[in-house]
Amino acid sequence: MIVYHLALANMKMIVRDRQALFWALAFPLMFVLVFGLFFRDVDSPQTIAVIDNAGDEMSRGLVRNLSELGGLVVEMRDDEEEARRQVEDGDLGHLLVIPEDLARTVADSPPARLTLVYDESNTFGGIVVGAVSSFVDGANLELAQAPLRLALDVRGAGESGESGSSGETSYIDFLLPGLAVWGVMSFSVIGLATTIAVYREKRILIRIQSTPLKVRVFVVAQVLASLLLSIVQAAIILAVGMAIFGVSIPLSQAPQLCVLILMGNLVFLNLGFIVGAFSKTVAAASGLGNAVSLPLMFLSGVFFPTDNLPTVLLFVIEYLPLAPLLEMFRSVALDSGAFWDYPTQLAIVAGWVVLSAAVAMRTFRFR
Repeated sequence: MIVYHLALANMKMIVRDRQALFWALAFPLMFVLVFGLFFRDVDSPQTIAVIDNAGDEMSRGLVRNLSELGGLVVEMRDDEEEARRQVEDGDLGHLLVIPEDLARTVADSPPARLTLVYDESNTFGGIVVGAVSSFVDGANLELAQAPLRLALDVRGAGESGESGSSGETSYIDFLLPGLAVWGVMSFSVIGLATTIAVYREKRILIRIQSTPLKVRVFVVAQVLASLLLSIVQAAIILAVGMAIFGVSIPLSQAPQLCVLILMGNLVFLNLGFIVGAFSKTVAAASGLGNAVSLPLMFLSGVFFPTDNLPTVLLFVIEYLPLAPLLEMFRSVALDSGAFWDYPTQLAIVAGWVVLSAAVAMRTFRFR
């Protein structure tokens, strides 16, 4: 019962603290509104130039069907060299090249390889890449069940290798779950660390030790209040994005999203206790908290996909807590997936819960 009353008291303190509310709710919502307003036109029709080197009935059918695909404006071109140069210069976003003898290759020696060249400087080029990739997959199903009849080579301008697709979601769809998780992380790490620093500066922690209140009860109450706030915080951020920018997140996915938020917040709260353990002042807690949260924010895919990062860095990021949590969160929110379909990512986050808790218990002291 005492834990309940302490947790409720902590919640009331947070609600009455205008600065805490700003960093917990207003600051992440500012990002949602600013990014949403700047990139609200990302879903406007995108132009894709097509070079039809085959000129047969099958290639004409592909172009006709591609023209009927929502969100794409197909522009036929004759000069492939000039079109490729325009993509490299950033004057053209996407170029689809249909090879010669398409029908014969599909019939005799599939797959026939279509080439999609795109402008890598276009942050939202992956939307078109995903749409064309799905179109090719659908065309394969119509042509034959097996073997694979068509294949799509996706290339950045000036590159010869393939690159991956980032899926058929708008930028604000991609961004909103990232901001929700980032908001929880930032407030938990920095907010808890600065709160502990304030308590230490005012000698509140030492005074608590002189009372009958057990230390573990105080810590559990802090954690419970923060966990409840994290659910409210994420719900408000997601709701604003859904209401203003039309992001579609099924309400049936809410229980899974809550579980992921709670798991992630346990990690972030433990990190907050660790940062607080090494911070003697509020300024130090804020600085060290930012030093922990900012690299995670920029490297883990909150604002942009991580596909173009160096391989070594990608390997490291995969084992940090935020990246696997975001991957599961986006799948659950945007694709109606289930987080247990990602056992590796789930194990990494769970491992961070245990590891960070162990480190927090060894490092955190009231004095």
